[in-house]
Amino acid sequence: MARVELTPAFLIHRRAYKDNSLLLDFLTLDHGRIRLIGRGVRQAKANIQMFQHLRISYAGKGELKTLTHWEVEDVPRQIKGEALILCLYVNELITRLIHEHDPHPQIFELYQQFVTQMNDSDQQHQYWLLRIFENNLLSELGYGLDYAVDVDGDLIQTDKNYSYQPQLGFSQQADGKISGNLLNLLLSECLDTTPNKQQLKACRNLNRQRLNVLLGNKPLKSRELFFTKN
Repeated sequence: MARVELTPAFLIHRRAYKDNSLLLDFLTLDHGRIRLIGRGVRQAKANIQMFQHLRISYAGKGELKTLTHWEVEDVPRQIKGEALILCLYVNELITRLIHEHDPHPQIFELYQQFVTQMNDSDQQHQYWLLRIFENNLLSELGYGLDYAVDVDGDLIQTDKNYSYQPQLGFSQQADGKISGNLLNLLLSECLDTTPNKQQLKACRNLNRQRLNVLLGNKPLKSRELFFTKN
Protein backbone atom coordinates (compact mmCIF):
# COMPACT_ATOMS: atom_id res chain seq x y z
CA MET A 1 0.00 0.00 0.00
CA ALA A 2 1.33 3.42 -1.00
CA ARG A 3 1.47 5.91 1.87
CA VAL A 4 2.43 9.59 2.02
CA GLU A 5 2.88 11.35 5.36
CA LEU A 6 2.32 15.06 6.09
CA THR A 7 3.08 16.52 2.69
CA PRO A 8 2.47 20.29 2.31
CA ALA A 9 -0.81 20.95 0.49
CA PHE A 10 -3.64 23.35 -0.29
CA LEU A 11 -7.21 22.19 -0.84
CA ILE A 12 -8.38 23.64 -4.19
CA HIS A 13 -11.70 21.87 -4.80
CA ARG A 14 -14.16 19.58 -3.06
CA ARG A 15 -17.47 17.93 -3.83
CA ALA A 16 -19.82 15.41 -2.25
CA TYR A 17 -19.00 11.74 -2.75
CA LYS A 18 -20.93 8.75 -1.37
CA ASP A 19 -22.66 9.13 1.97
CA ASN A 20 -20.60 11.43 4.22
CA SER A 21 -17.45 11.50 2.11
CA LEU A 22 -15.93 14.12 -0.17
CA LEU A 23 -13.77 14.08 -3.27
CA LEU A 24 -10.91 16.43 -2.47
CA ASP A 25 -8.49 17.99 -4.95
CA PHE A 26 -5.19 19.23 -3.50
CA LEU A 27 -2.23 21.12 -4.84
CA THR A 28 0.76 19.60 -3.08
CA LEU A 29 4.38 20.67 -2.92
CA ASP A 30 5.89 17.27 -3.70
CA HIS A 31 3.25 15.38 -5.66
CA GLY A 32 1.51 18.02 -7.79
CA ARG A 33 -2.27 18.02 -8.07
CA ILE A 34 -3.89 14.98 -6.50
CA ARG A 35 -7.43 13.77 -5.80
CA LEU A 36 -8.30 11.94 -2.59
CA ILE A 37 -11.36 10.52 -0.88
CA GLY A 38 -12.13 12.20 2.43
CA ARG A 39 -14.16 9.59 4.27
CA GLY A 40 -16.54 11.06 6.84
CA VAL A 41 -15.09 14.53 6.30
CA ARG A 42 -18.54 16.07 5.73
CA GLN A 43 -19.46 15.35 9.36
CA ALA A 44 -16.09 16.13 10.92
CA LYS A 45 -16.16 18.72 13.72
CA ALA A 46 -13.20 20.60 12.23
CA ASN A 47 -13.95 21.03 8.54
CA ILE A 48 -11.05 21.11 6.10
CA GLN A 49 -10.77 24.55 4.51
CA MET A 50 -9.45 25.96 1.24
CA PHE A 51 -6.73 28.64 1.11
CA GLN A 52 -4.96 27.32 4.22
CA HIS A 53 -1.54 25.74 4.20
CA LEU A 54 -2.08 22.13 5.29
CA ARG A 55 -0.08 19.00 5.83
CA ILE A 56 -1.91 15.92 4.64
CA SER A 57 -1.35 12.18 4.85
CA TYR A 58 -2.95 9.67 2.54
CA ALA A 59 -2.76 6.00 1.62
CA GLY A 60 -4.28 3.42 -0.67
CA LYS A 61 -3.68 0.74 -3.26
CA GLY A 62 -5.65 2.10 -6.20
CA GLU A 63 -5.42 5.30 -8.20
CA LEU A 64 -7.92 7.08 -5.92
CA LYS A 65 -6.36 7.09 -2.46
CA THR A 66 -7.81 8.06 0.92
CA LEU A 67 -7.01 11.07 3.07
CA THR A 68 -5.94 9.62 6.44
CA HIS A 69 -4.89 12.73 8.37
CA TRP A 70 -4.64 16.48 7.96
CA GLU A 71 -3.48 19.39 10.04
CA VAL A 72 -3.35 23.14 9.57
CA GLU A 73 0.05 24.78 9.35
CA ASP A 74 -1.11 28.34 8.88
CA VAL A 75 -2.76 31.34 10.50
CA PRO A 76 -6.59 31.49 10.34
CA ARG A 77 -7.55 32.85 6.93
CA GLN A 78 -11.01 33.83 5.73
CA ILE A 79 -11.11 35.17 2.19
CA LYS A 80 -14.38 36.89 1.32
CA GLY A 81 -16.08 39.01 -1.32
CA GLU A 82 -14.34 39.67 -4.60
CA ALA A 83 -11.04 38.33 -3.26
CA LEU A 84 -12.77 34.97 -2.83
CA ILE A 85 -13.87 35.02 -6.48
CA LEU A 86 -10.29 35.67 -7.59
CA CYS A 87 -8.98 32.81 -5.46
CA LEU A 88 -11.63 30.41 -6.78
CA TYR A 89 -10.64 31.44 -10.29
CA VAL A 90 -6.99 30.62 -9.53
CA ASN A 91 -8.05 27.25 -8.10
CA GLU A 92 -9.91 26.49 -11.33
CA LEU A 93 -6.91 27.49 -13.43
CA ILE A 94 -4.72 25.08 -11.47
CA THR A 95 -7.31 22.30 -11.81
CA ARG A 96 -7.54 22.81 -15.56
CA LEU A 97 -3.90 23.43 -16.42
CA ILE A 98 -1.85 21.21 -14.09
CA HIS A 99 -1.93 17.48 -14.74
CA GLU A 100 -2.43 15.11 -11.82
CA HIS A 101 0.75 13.82 -10.15
CA ASP A 102 2.90 16.34 -12.03
CA PRO A 103 4.93 18.21 -9.37
CA HIS A 104 5.35 21.98 -9.78
CA PRO A 105 6.97 23.14 -6.51
CA GLN A 106 7.41 26.70 -7.83
CA ILE A 107 3.69 26.96 -8.64
CA PHE A 108 2.93 25.74 -5.11
CA GLU A 109 5.08 28.55 -3.71
CA LEU A 110 3.46 31.11 -6.03
CA TYR A 111 0.01 29.96 -4.93
CA GLN A 112 0.93 30.22 -1.27
CA GLN A 113 2.19 33.78 -1.79
CA PHE A 114 -0.96 34.72 -3.72
CA VAL A 115 -3.51 33.57 -1.12
CA THR A 116 -1.41 35.02 1.71
CA GLN A 117 -1.35 38.48 0.10
CA MET A 118 -5.03 38.72 -0.89
CA ASN A 119 -6.48 39.85 2.45
CA ASP A 120 -3.84 42.56 2.87
CA SER A 121 -4.55 44.32 -0.44
CA ASP A 122 -7.17 46.68 -1.80
CA GLN A 123 -9.29 45.59 -4.76
CA GLN A 124 -7.15 47.12 -7.50
CA HIS A 125 -3.99 45.61 -6.03
CA GLN A 126 -5.72 42.22 -5.72
CA TYR A 127 -6.24 42.24 -9.47
CA TRP A 128 -2.59 43.11 -10.01
CA LEU A 129 -1.58 40.18 -7.80
CA LEU A 130 -3.84 37.98 -9.94
CA ARG A 131 -2.28 39.15 -13.20
CA ILE A 132 1.22 38.50 -11.89
CA PHE A 133 0.15 35.03 -10.73
CA GLU A 134 -1.36 34.25 -14.16
CA ASN A 135 1.83 35.39 -15.84
CA ASN A 136 4.05 33.32 -13.54
CA LEU A 137 1.78 30.29 -13.94
CA LEU A 138 2.10 30.49 -17.72
CA SER A 139 5.88 30.88 -17.43
CA GLU A 140 6.18 27.83 -15.17
CA LEU A 141 4.14 25.81 -17.67
CA GLY A 142 6.50 26.79 -20.47
CA TYR A 143 4.52 29.66 -22.02
CA GLY A 144 6.46 32.65 -20.77
CA LEU A 145 6.97 35.90 -22.67
CA ASP A 146 9.99 38.16 -23.06
CA TYR A 147 9.03 41.51 -21.54
CA ALA A 148 12.48 43.02 -22.01
CA VAL A 149 12.56 43.35 -25.81
CA ASP A 150 10.05 43.69 -28.63
CA VAL A 151 9.70 41.48 -31.73
CA ASP A 152 12.47 43.48 -33.45
CA GLY A 153 14.90 42.88 -30.61
CA ASP A 154 14.72 46.46 -29.35
CA LEU A 155 14.42 47.18 -25.64
CA ILE A 156 10.88 47.85 -24.43
CA GLN A 157 10.46 51.59 -23.84
CA THR A 158 8.28 52.66 -20.95
CA ASP A 159 6.91 55.70 -22.80
CA LYS A 160 5.76 53.70 -25.87
CA ASN A 161 2.70 51.57 -26.59
CA TYR A 162 2.69 47.97 -27.78
CA SER A 163 0.47 45.26 -29.23
CA TYR A 164 0.81 41.54 -28.53
CA GLN A 165 1.51 39.20 -31.44
CA PRO A 166 0.82 35.58 -30.44
CA GLN A 167 3.90 33.34 -30.47
CA LEU A 168 6.08 36.33 -31.36
CA GLY A 169 5.92 38.93 -28.60
CA PHE A 170 5.27 42.65 -28.51
CA SER A 171 5.43 45.11 -31.37
CA GLN A 172 5.61 48.86 -30.90
CA GLN A 173 2.49 50.57 -32.20
CA ALA A 174 1.22 54.09 -31.61
CA ASP A 175 -2.33 52.80 -30.98
CA GLY A 176 -1.25 49.75 -28.99
CA LYS A 177 -3.26 48.99 -25.84
CA ILE A 178 -0.33 47.76 -23.76
CA SER A 179 2.01 50.37 -22.31
CA GLY A 180 5.74 49.85 -22.13
CA ASN A 181 5.48 50.76 -18.46
CA LEU A 182 3.11 47.81 -17.87
CA LEU A 183 5.54 45.44 -19.60
CA ASN A 184 8.32 46.80 -17.41
CA LEU A 185 6.24 46.12 -14.29
CA LEU A 186 5.54 42.56 -15.47
CA LEU A 187 9.23 42.03 -16.17
CA SER A 188 10.19 43.13 -12.66
CA GLU A 189 7.11 41.52 -11.03
CA CYS A 190 6.76 44.79 -9.15
CA LEU A 191 4.26 44.61 -6.29
CA ASP A 192 4.93 48.09 -4.96
CA THR A 193 3.37 49.84 -7.97
CA THR A 194 -0.14 48.98 -9.15
CA PRO A 195 -1.04 49.82 -12.77
CA ASN A 196 -4.09 52.01 -13.40
CA LYS A 197 -7.43 50.41 -14.30
CA GLN A 198 -6.88 50.85 -18.02
CA GLN A 199 -3.58 48.99 -17.93
CA LEU A 200 -4.97 46.32 -15.59
CA LYS A 201 -7.66 45.71 -18.20
CA ALA A 202 -5.00 45.51 -20.93
CA CYS A 203 -3.10 42.98 -18.82
CA ARG A 204 -6.28 40.98 -18.24
CA ASN A 205 -6.95 40.82 -21.98
CA LEU A 206 -3.34 39.81 -22.68
CA ASN A 207 -3.40 36.99 -20.13
CA ARG A 208 -6.84 35.84 -21.22
CA GLN A 209 -5.67 35.57 -24.82
CA ARG A 210 -2.71 33.47 -23.71
CA LEU A 211 -4.72 31.28 -21.35
CA ASN A 212 -7.52 30.60 -23.83
CA VAL A 213 -5.04 28.78 -26.06
CA LEU A 214 -4.49 26.27 -23.25
CA LEU A 215 -8.05 26.15 -21.89
CA GLY A 216 -9.73 25.44 -25.22
CA ASN A 217 -13.45 25.86 -25.82
CA LYS A 218 -14.59 24.88 -22.32
CA PRO A 219 -15.16 28.15 -20.40
CA LEU A 220 -14.06 28.67 -16.81
CA LYS A 221 -17.05 28.61 -14.46
CA SER A 222 -15.44 31.15 -12.13
CA ARG A 223 -15.20 33.75 -14.91
CA GLU A 224 -18.99 34.06 -14.79
CA LEU A 225 -18.62 35.61 -11.32
CA PHE A 226 -16.30 38.42 -12.43
CA PHE A 227 -17.47 41.97 -12.77
CA THR A 228 -17.24 42.90 -16.44
CA LYS A 229 -15.21 46.03 -15.65
CA ASN A 230 -12.39 43.80 -14.41
